Amino acid sequence: MHDRLWQTLLWLAFAAAAWWAVQPAGIIPSSVIGLPAVVWVALLVRAAVGARGSWTLLVATWAFFLVPWLVVLAWVSDVSLAGWPPLAIYSAAYPAVLAVLLRWLDRWRWVIPLSVVMGVLGLSLEYIRAEIVFDAWPFHLAGHALWGSGQIMLASMGGVWACSLLVFTAGGLLAAALTASRWQRLAWESVLPGVLLVIASIIPIPVPVEMPVAVVLAVQTNLPQDNKIGWPLKRQQADIDSFLSLTAESFDDPDLVVWPETMVPGLGFDPATMQLLDELGPRADALARWPRLIMQSATESGTSWLVGSPTWSGIRIEKGAVEATDRFNSAVLISPDGLLQRYDKTFLTPFGETMPYVRAWPWLESLVMDVAAAGMRFDLDVSERTLPLDLTTRSGDVWSLATPICFEDAVPSVTRSLCVRAGQVDVDAIINISNDGWFGSSNAGRRVHAVAAAFRAVEMGRPLLRVANTGITGLYLPDGATVASLKPQLAATMTVDLPRYGGQTMQARWGNWLPRLCVLLAVTFVVVRIAVGPSKRAA
Repeated sequence: MHDRLWQTLLWLAFAAAAWWAVQPAGIIPSSVIGLPAVVWVALLVRAAVGARGSWTLLVATWAFFLVPWLVVLAWVSDVSLAGWPPLAIYSAAYPAVLAVLLRWLDRWRWVIPLSVVMGVLGLSLEYIRAEIVFDAWPFHLAGHALWGSGQIMLASMGGVWACSLLVFTAGGLLAAALTASRWQRLAWESVLPGVLLVIASIIPIPVPVEMPVAVVLAVQTNLPQDNKIGWPLKRQQADIDSFLSLTAESFDDPDLVVWPETMVPGLGFDPATMQLLDELGPRADALARWPRLIMQSATESGTSWLVGSPTWSGIRIEKGAVEATDRFNSAVLISPDGLLQRYDKTFLTPFGETMPYVRAWPWLESLVMDVAAAGMRFDLDVSERTLPLDLTTRSGDVWSLATPICFEDAVPSVTRSLCVRAGQVDVDAIINISNDGWFGSSNAGRRVHAVAAAFRAVEMGRPLLRVANTGITGLYLPDGATVASLKPQLAATMTVDLPRYGGQTMQARWGNWLPRLCVLLAVTFVVVRIAVGPSKRAA
């Protein structure tokens, strides 16, 4: 009974630490949020080391992690009630698999430090979840717990993955402290986390170059998500009027005005599309009105505008309806002289704009959508053009802007593809436009998205400005600082000075080198373990 009581208390502590670790920022201070992340890792290792059977360990870990994931992912129910439990079950599967792998390799922990094994396996599985399976699921990574801490500069060397590696190795060290009785063993276990901490402390803090800043007016709208599913003309008029009024109230000759993703209704700013709609006359007025109005507003203001809009290109009239060859989710930069530049989304949001794997069979995709995503249309195309947009400020300086749209800012490799050419960062800033109205009434998802995106500033060594419908709009710098942010679910504006940085980071140069190395090591561990069989523990 004593053993069962101890095991029960251990599992309860494990579940509590897991919840605190994966919950979004805002509930506990960012300066201490890394602690529960290390604790759940340590307790997971302790459970794996002490488990009597792999199946019991698998089921117990899965079950205890399912509870915090169900709570944290409650916002998914606003998008798809049917998709909420499966996503929680899927997310909880990764720590369960990690626990079983740890137990399977535990016989080697006297040869390889437990902190190293935990770091390699934990980061490998996290990378597979975040960037490989189902296209990407990059939220609630272990490294996200370190945003705002002194270790954040690790991200410039190895991305958010280096921060996750520190959390996993620190958890392995703590677990070793709970089980080891010799100080020599603990000294051996502390080598990797100690090295990571030293590296984090010696990486130079980036400072902006002495050049004029770009003044940006960020406009945070506050529309419910149904504007992407149905947006009646009468409501379009009221909404656009409110956006323009909000912009005018805070306008003070900025270099750039930014509106969030998909805030301009219609068929977009493609010149050929706009010309055809003009030729169609009054019957196409509702489709051409808003892009024309926004272009007029930009030219009259004497300032460049960056707005989110759908783009229909190659349009034609078939059976009385407007059809298009391509449909993109776009960020459009409008210069004061009316010149247009456009970035079309290159990575569609899994289960929000595309259906991973299932998209290869349209009939099956339609069936899945009817069951789990009623009312949504997955009809967007993927662009292959990743060139930046060029902004000319009022002082005549030219800024090169990477403009990831919504979910793209959360995936490290996607943002990097927009910032790097030939291994070198060739943009001056990253401006992300998002529509986080799909988080519904929950601010948890908004905070998670903001933190996940903020790491791109440190990774690329360039400032990141997020402008999001329903929030969170904020400016994040390469030194890990959050300069300014707006409260979520509030229509408001924020004027920021965008500093310019130089230099190149290791993460920008080499990409996801660290998690790929860990995957290679993990595969090596497994292959060697199978080849030589279990080894006897040292006395």
